[in-house]
Amino acid sequence: MKELVYCSMARLRMTAAVFAVLVVGTACSEAEKSASKPAVPVSISGSMTGEDGPIKEAKLTATDRNGEVIATAEVNNGPRYRIELPAGAAYPVILSAIYPRSTKVAESGQGEVKAAIMKASSSTVELSPKSTSIVEIALARGGLTPENFKSASSAVLRQGSGGSGGMPYHGGH
Repeated sequence: MKELVYCSMARLRMTAAVFAVLVVGTACSEAEKSASKPAVPVSISGSMTGEDGPIKEAKLTATDRNGEVIATAEVNNGPRYRIELPAGAAYPVILSAIYPRSTKVAESGQGEVKAAIMKASSSTVELSPKSTSIVEIALARGGLTPENFKSASSAVLRQGSGGSGGMPYHGGH
């Protein structure tokens, strides 16, 4: 009888341990999800610089980590812009500006600059050829993870390539 009670108690402890791991694991993943999804809208502002200088007109698009367009804005008197990202946005977010290229650029038509917004605490994001290179390198390395973003930022800054403009985001890292 003692062996049966001991065996039942051991199974009960094992079941409780497995249940605890599942509950803690679920709570952690939910906490991670909510940490990357702010409860309030986030206002982002900054400036835009293309291959031949400040961008005066552009269509801004913010795309979340799931590839969903979460916000758009038109800029007609740039290079400064402002866009509001909705509450619950899934970070990182890619901010893209499509703009008409001037005749100074060898390829006429449209240009695009991008930047990554890694956290909801970012408030200033500069869009430039450098920030575009950082996004493209990070994506090519497997996605916009903090490690890939940091590595891509370092690579672009070491090369000194990508034209003028600032870092992809400032403040609130």
